[in-house]
Amino acid sequence: MIRYNGKGYSSWKEAPVERSSFSQLGAQFSIPIYWKGNQPLLWEETYFYWMSSLRRWRVQIPMSLTPDYLEAQVRALGISIAADEIQLFVLTAFRELAPKADSPLTPLGWVLESRGIYAPSSIVDTYEIELFKDLYLSEDYFATLPASHQTQRDLAQIYAYENGYADCLLLNTQKNLVESAQGSLFLWINEAVVSPDLASGCRDSVLRAAFINALKKQANISVAVRPVSPFELQNAEALLILPPFTGAASVTRYRKKTYMSSALQDVLTDFWTKLL
Repeated sequence: MIRYNGKGYSSWKEAPVERSSFSQLGAQFSIPIYWKGNQPLLWEETYFYWMSSLRRWRVQIPMSLTPDYLEAQVRALGISIAADEIQLFVLTAFRELAPKADSPLTPLGWVLESRGIYAPSSIVDTYEIELFKDLYLSEDYFATLPASHQTQRDLAQIYAYENGYADCLLLNTQKNLVESAQGSLFLWINEAVVSPDLASGCRDSVLRAAFINALKKQANISVAVRPVSPFELQNAEALLILPPFTGAASVTRYRKKTYMSSALQDVLTDFWTKLL
């Protein structure tokens, strides 16, 4: 089942747009929606993040796209997992038409689909990373949008696979760390959580923001969201990659540096426990 512009279809074959044709209609971006039991998680944050991104993306936003309407669309797809599990839905926005001189703001098209169970953490024995230096990310106003730098992320992930790594870290034009090809980056250094700030050019996400806000409320944890040098990877005791659509992964190795601490994974587990 999918929901295309508010209407339900049993499969992509029945929908009036092909799954592969989004890019032909214009740029696109996707955001995750997390659902547990009969209730959405981080719902207000997710909805207003989507609206803010659409406004910056310059499309016509239908007045009907209210929080209640969107929630009803998710419920129409059906909640198909156990009450104690998290279900992942993906909401993709795209331009129905290409912008023109007489109609620069084109109609918004959107598709909602279920991706099944979302596992907050990915259990892997080895997660080795490397720096990707073929391209550098900009730090401009649009860098934090969901689809910005997607080509660079794709190329970084291809480089990782070609060279036997699980993931690659991306740098900005100042040669500071931004994120990994798969998600947001967090370092554990001297009993503190450190993460690149939005001004570094990293992708903004509801999950990243919620995790950082939760950390700041803990009296026993220091949080620093700031520019991060790649040299700090050698000083870190733990690294965590937090993707928006798949479970978080603890990095095990970067060059000659191995990470044995479970501090960040423990903090993430505590975050999800309190959220649920």
